[in-house]
Amino acid sequence: MAAHNANITINIKWLIQSVVVIAGLVYSYLQIENRIKELERRVELADTEIEELVSKHIEEEEAKIAKMEQEIEWYSRELNLNPLSWGKKRRKK
Repeated sequence: MAAHNANITINIKWLIQSVVVIAGLVYSYLQIENRIKELERRVELADTEIEELVSKHIEEEEAKIAKMEQEIEWYSRELNLNPLSWGKKRRKK
């Protein structure tokens, strides 16, 4: 019977070690899973912020281009650089 008790003790020890290893693996898996979810959430937020910034930049560029086009139009009207039309009267608006 002494051998039988030692065998049960070894099996219980092995069972406890197995449970600890499995618990450690499950905990590690859950930590990695949570980390991946957090990183995915951050990437999503970054993508949204980048899209907003790009849209804002495009709007600013379009406004800048429109202003430059207006300035070019004004300069074209006000500063007549065409020597063939210098003799013609200037139109007033």
